[in-house]
Amino acid sequence: MKLGVCTSIEGLADAAAAGFDFAEMPVSSLALEKGEADFAAIRQGILSAPIRVEVFNCFLPGSLKVTGPAVDLEAVRRHMEAALRRAAEAGAAIMVFGSGGARSLPEGFSVDRGWSQLAEAARLAADIAVRNKMTVVMEPLFKQACNLFNRVEQGAVLVDRIGHPRLRLLADMFHMAREQEPFDDIAAAGERLAHIHLAMPSIPEMAEGVAYDFPGFFAALRQAGYDGRVSVEDNPGLLAKRIGSRLNAYRAVREYLAPFCRG
Repeated sequence: MKLGVCTSIEGLADAAAAGFDFAEMPVSSLALEKGEADFAAIRQGILSAPIRVEVFNCFLPGSLKVTGPAVDLEAVRRHMEAALRRAAEAGAAIMVFGSGGARSLPEGFSVDRGWSQLAEAARLAADIAVRNKMTVVMEPLFKQACNLFNRVEQGAVLVDRIGHPRLRLLADMFHMAREQEPFDDIAAAGERLAHIHLAMPSIPEMAEGVAYDFPGFFAALRQAGYDGRVSVEDNPGLLAKRIGSRLNAYRAVREYLAPFCRG
C-alpha cells in the first residue's frame, strides 16, 4: 500500500522530507473562486512540489447542498466540474466526497429522499470524473459530522446502487471508530474500496490520543484485497496541537505506520 498524508501546500515539502509516498489536500487549495491565471500559478506550485498530490478532499462546501429542499443541481454541477478538472490538472487521481455539511438533511426531511438526492449527486460527480480521468470515492462520516451516510456498509450499498465505474468507496478509521463499526465491514466492501483514511496514531512524538487498532484495521484491508492508497489524517486533532515545523512529527508518524502498509 502507498502511505500518504493529508496536508496543505505549505506542508508538502515536510511531507516529502518525511518519506510519504503522496499527499492529499483540500479542494480549497485549488482556489475555485479565482480565475485561471491565478490557478495556473497554484497548479505549477503543486506540480513542482517534491511530492505528488494524488488525492483531494472536502469536495463541496457546506453551503452547496446536495440534499434537502433547496438543491441547485446546476450550481453543484459547475462546482464539481471546476473542482475535478483542476484536481486532475494538479496531478490527482482521487476526489474524496465527504462534505458532511453539503449532504446533511434538515430536520424532518425524508431520509429516503435524501439518499436518492445523494445518489444523484454522486452519479453526477462520477460522470464528470470520467472526463477528467478521476475516481470519486464516497466517504462515510460519523453522525456528529453528518446525519446521512455514516457507515462503510451503507456506502457499499450506495456504490452498488449507482453502479458507476468511476464511483467507489472510502473507509475512514476515525469515523468507523466513532460509529463503532466493525472492521468486518471493510472486508465485506472488497473491491468497492478505492481510498482509505487513517486516524493519527497516539505515539510519543505526538499528543496523547486514542489507541486505535491499526493491526486489526490493516488486517481487514488485506481481507478486502485492498492494496491502494492510504492517507493519514489529523483526526482527532493531535497534529494541530503542535507549534512550528511538523517534519519530526511527520517522520515519526510515517515510521510508525509504514510497516502496516508493507504487511
